[in-house]
Amino acid sequence: MFEKAAEKIKNAKIIPVAKIQEKKDAIELARAITNGGMKAVEITFRTNDGETGLEKIAGCIESIKKEFPHILVGAGTVINANLAQKAQNAGADFLVSPGFNPKTVKWCVEHEISFFPGVCTPGEIEQAIEVGLNFLKLFPAEVMGGTKFLKSLAGPFPQTVFIPTGGINAENFSSYLSCKNVGAVGGSWMCPENLIKEKKWQEIENLCKKANFPCIKNC
Repeated sequence: MFEKAAEKIKNAKIIPVAKIQEKKDAIELARAITNGGMKAVEITFRTNDGETGLEKIAGCIESIKKEFPHILVGAGTVINANLAQKAQNAGADFLVSPGFNPKTVKWCVEHEISFFPGVCTPGEIEQAIEVGLNFLKLFPAEVMGGTKFLKSLAGPFPQTVFIPTGGINAENFSSYLSCKNVGAVGGSWMCPENLIKEKKWQEIENLCKKANFPCIKNC
């Protein structure tokens, strides 16, 4: 299920994850990411500003899609159907969540929205398989055992592919991508919150280039 979006994510390989609320900053961030060679970005629904903040985040997703239609734009931290609908209305190409919420999964499947829920246990993976999902986010990857854990999942779940996030950084992302059951990795190390707040777009671009070079060379 959601094979087209899954293939695009696999092609992107690395998904910068960002927390951002201002449209102008979102445009600059997307420009820095694309200049850095990245093909995707995940904008997370993380805010302390309630519904107003969530609407701003949805506006960022929409602005990036309009300004950079070739970028694969994901919505992250989609923890309920309401956020899934906001992401869909904003034009997000795919949705991810930190955990496996059956109600959110059901809503996205029924509305044919490309959704890759988070899992971290064999039981959750089985729940996902039961509803036809075999391309999943793995969170928090490093805490759960990292690449060793991923390799141990390959035996009982040979058809399942993962997007590890949580603890992925410049030092270990290549080792994750070398795992046969990893389709892509996600992480905020390329666009950390402090650089976004300080509007240091060139530094973000440089971090993306640094991550993209070994990926092009070895992946």
